[in-house]
Amino acid sequence: MRLLLFTILTVSHLFGFGTAINWMTTLEDAKEAAKHEKKPIMLFIHSTACFYCTVLEEKVFPDKGLQEYLKKNFILLALDGSTDADAFEGQDGQAPPRYITSVTPAFFFIGPDEEKLGARGTKPMVIYGYWTIEELKEWSDDALKKFKKNYGEKYAK
Repeated sequence: MRLLLFTILTVSHLFGFGTAINWMTTLEDAKEAAKHEKKPIMLFIHSTACFYCTVLEEKVFPDKGLQEYLKKNFILLALDGSTDADAFEGQDGQAPPRYITSVTPAFFFIGPDEEKLGARGTKPMVIYGYWTIEELKEWSDDALKKFKKNYGEKYAK
């Protein structure tokens, strides 16, 4: 029983579940949920060696207003972008190669079918680095507007 509790606490810390954001950990599950709920996906790419990922988890994600906004408007997905010896290859939570970046944290905003939300739907909308609560809300607002503009009819409620 203690081993089970230790494992749950360790895994939840690794994926930021202690922040009260219930991150999904598989792309396929997130895409299915996004189609069902007709929402875009906010994909948070973190890595084991990322200093600012931990800062986001401790200082930005716990904000109740941000949590409510993100949960209302996005399917929230966190995947590990670690590479080489730090990677957990083949396990749930590992980012597919197309989303692994050399800079973490990274946020990709995509549609339910991985539609691109940047540059009139032709390029991915991705932001890199640490962002304050207000800045993350601004980026999220922009992504939501682009999603509705480019794909609103396809996912109309």
